[in-house]
Amino acid sequence: MKRLLTIVILLGVISYIAVQYLKDRRFNPPSAYDYPISEAIDKDYYDQLVVKEYYKTALEVGSYARSLWNNDGIDVRYMDKENFESTQATEYYELLRASAIILENKLLKSAERKKKGYNNDEIKMLEKGITPEDIEFMHKEHLLGLAIGSNGNDAMELQRMLNSKGDSIPVDGIFNTITRYRLRVFQTENGLFPSGQVDKETLKVLLK
Repeated sequence: MKRLLTIVILLGVISYIAVQYLKDRRFNPPSAYDYPISEAIDKDYYDQLVVKEYYKTALEVGSYARSLWNNDGIDVRYMDKENFESTQATEYYELLRASAIILENKLLKSAERKKKGYNNDEIKMLEKGITPEDIEFMHKEHLLGLAIGSNGNDAMELQRMLNSKGDSIPVDGIFNTITRYRLRVFQTENGLFPSGQVDKETLKVLLK
């Protein structure tokens, strides 16, 4: 009798522990559900809707998983292929995570580009397929048409560019016969027509 009572008490204790464990497990979902929000993203991205969508999606990953855990006991990290609800829930959870990753990568790439000196307008152009070379050319278009007689900062910039290609002319901002001659030499060496003035093809080669 004593032995039977001991077994009953033991079973009762085990059942109580099991119930408490399941209860605790249900209302304390794994921290692995959380999607780690990156601090390295470009928070000043040109399209703020993308930033908002990133935060919203990243937070939804964890809240969705916790909701299923608390309400249905479904662990979306481990799909139960024999349970239709589990497969559907896991697939949606993975879709949310994938969306957060795509948005995060876009914002991380933008942050890296800003470290290289690009601004929001330029990043927008890069995303549309315009190359870094095209953007650099756009910044130097003010040099087009430079010829003998041109003076000032533009002429000085041209002289610096020629010197960066191996020349050693005075950087005085005066487009004189020396500068024109060295420009013609540069054009000839690069298979360009030696016009002695800055045209599009000459500028492109100078920027390489």
